[in-house]
Amino acid sequence: MSAATLLRVLARAGGSSARLGRRIACAPSFLVLAVIILVALIGPEFVRDPEGLNAGPSLSPPSGDFWFGTDKFGFDIFARVIHAARLDLTVGFSAAAIAVIIGMPLGALAAMRGGKFDSLLLRVSESLQAFPTLLLAMGIVAALDTRVVALGMRIVFLILIIALVNIPVYLRLTRSAVLPIVNSDFVLASRCAGKRDLSILRRRVIPNVLQVVFAQFSVNVAWAIQILAALSFIGLGVPLPTAEWGAMVRDGASYTIYGQWWVAVFPGLAILVTVLTLNLMADRVRYGK
Repeated sequence: MSAATLLRVLARAGGSSARLGRRIACAPSFLVLAVIILVALIGPEFVRDPEGLNAGPSLSPPSGDFWFGTDKFGFDIFARVIHAARLDLTVGFSAAAIAVIIGMPLGALAAMRGGKFDSLLLRVSESLQAFPTLLLAMGIVAALDTRVVALGMRIVFLILIIALVNIPVYLRLTRSAVLPIVNSDFVLASRCAGKRDLSILRRRVIPNVLQVVFAQFSVNVAWAIQILAALSFIGLGVPLPTAEWGAMVRDGASYTIYGQWWVAVFPGLAILVTVLTLNLMADRVRYGK
């Protein structure tokens, strides 16, 4: 391989991160997600106390004073939805970040090393993926009985549990993406230059799989939010009166049949909009749509 060809290959590898960043920034879904994150960050500073008792009449419908109405305790549902956005997004992004930080390097290293190391990681990931993600998370939460710990530590446990069940996804995804390029020219050239596997992974291999990994990251944030909401809905996640979308849907579900639809609908819409936006952004990154 000529020196000019090698330079072109390395340039393409190095420029993949910049192209990925431009593609994400141009996506309409990114702008919507940016608004959601901004609301989660600064919104709680401009709304009522989400746990302020008797903020308004019990089960009051949406009005000028209470945009999303109130629940059975008189809590302002709009304030609770805004505060819950911060909690749900924090758990979603934190769990997905931990999963990708652990799973992506392991998957790439397994593809490069091969042999028993690769087989061992595959068997472990297959064992974890043999269970549905939500059922596995439910089992771990129930076994640890996180209800007996303080709220802050309980949220930390939930983040770690959701991250754990998603690590195999990144491991297998990254491994599949790295396998075709393990014997590519720029990897072989780096090895001939005496570079170690970890250096090759960091500088040459991982930049070439960032697009597919970031698309999966966006999906996994959505999964994490759904898992947290599902755990809270069945009483294994964040307990009331803490503002969390899944717990709020659970609290308001029984009132829907009596006409007080707003108690459950607005937090449910928050989950829907956030998850849909994250999935649309993943499609934009993966397919350029």
